[in-house]
Amino acid sequence: MAHWFHRNQLKATTALSFDFGPKAASSLARNICIDTKLARAALLNILPDPNKDVDELTTKFEAYIGLLLGFVNPTEAPSGHQPPPQSQPKPEAQDQENPTESEGDSTEIASSGHQLSTLDSKLRNALKITWTNSLTSKTVNQHDFVFELISILFNTALWYTKHAAKVAASTENIAEDDAKEVHRCLRTAAGIFSYIQNHLVVRLFEKHEDAIDMDPQVLLAYILQCTAEAQEVTVARAIELKHKPTLISALANETYNLFRKASDALRSVDETIVNKWRKYLLLKSAIYLSYAHSYNGLHLVDNDKCGEAIRSLRESVTLHQKAGILCSEYAAAKGTGVAAKPEHHPFYRRLGTTVKRILDKCERENGFIYHQKIPDNLPELESHASFGLATPIEFELPAKSTDWTWEVYNGFSLSAQNHDKKKKEKEEPVKPVKEVPISQTDKEPNNSSGCVIS
Repeated sequence: MAHWFHRNQLKATTALSFDFGPKAASSLARNICIDTKLARAALLNILPDPNKDVDELTTKFEAYIGLLLGFVNPTEAPSGHQPPPQSQPKPEAQDQENPTESEGDSTEIASSGHQLSTLDSKLRNALKITWTNSLTSKTVNQHDFVFELISILFNTALWYTKHAAKVAASTENIAEDDAKEVHRCLRTAAGIFSYIQNHLVVRLFEKHEDAIDMDPQVLLAYILQCTAEAQEVTVARAIELKHKPTLISALANETYNLFRKASDALRSVDETIVNKWRKYLLLKSAIYLSYAHSYNGLHLVDNDKCGEAIRSLRESVTLHQKAGILCSEYAAAKGTGVAAKPEHHPFYRRLGTTVKRILDKCERENGFIYHQKIPDNLPELESHASFGLATPIEFELPAKSTDWTWEVYNGFSLSAQNHDKKKKEKEEPVKPVKEVPISQTDKEPNNSSGCVIS
């Protein structure tokens, strides 16, 4: 659709210096810290701009993640080499009033009771990392490079959703290759969110109440929304290619269910935080259930079931009216998202015009020809589409950079003394990300559906 107008904000962070001080005991260790710092900055410079190419984003993403993984996962010694034992890191105290966070057994992770395992880099908890989340501006601090990995993947997934919206909204009729890119980007984002949920959140040592992005239900909502929006491309394509009404109805019904489930997933989250997001999901679910009933009505009238067709189309009109109310509620709701007026968007207005025209035709034909009773019960929808369903693209982490050799890894000596303690400085504030806005065309699509995928 032309207007994926709800996009949550990028997570914001502070600069990460990768300054290990004396613990980076060799020049090789210090060099990889510098390289990782620069790679992070280069990636963070691209993520706020959805106009960048996927290839450019991928290059910067793989470069940074490849280096970051050396701080998350261990680098093994060469075969037959017996490294000297080293003490495991312990997190730095986060404030002077709570010094116990830097005390205790050297393998213990502060306030969690977890211990570093052989699957963890000895560097994993050596530095403090700060991020906000995509729903509030509250900051979360953790001594955990897995937290950094999650946050970077999260922002990358959000970039793919914003890039998809940018491509879809850039012109009134986009080319087939662009439509495929939109579809692929949304499925890629769904796959990244799924990877975070299934493989990374479980590795965190600490569960922070302000880390709302790590809530399983929030992650599920992101996965379902991205999948549903990818399926919107399929529905639009099926409409423009004039596929059978039964297929379009089934696809629309599946899309409705995805948006509905995404909204339901957010029920457990503070309403003041996700209210606007849920309005978007409910609006989209109402639109696609309306589509499902309207195309089911077309199928029924084609099979001379005019009474049942009228019942389906009347339901479609009711749902479109419900969507209109949700449009107004979305525009008035507070929260992340843009100042949109979805009731003015073609995807909403065109559907209402189309459904009313078909309903008027059916009612005239029933009055002159069929004389069928309009049933009280709503005709059932096809619950499963035979093909065309969108699924997340399975995500795999890039390989760890080949720069991480045993000599580099062994160049970090965590038993080295810390820097001389300085007076505690005021913590650096986290500035919101200045995102490049997504421009949208004001022109009407010159097709029947109001969709821009052609």
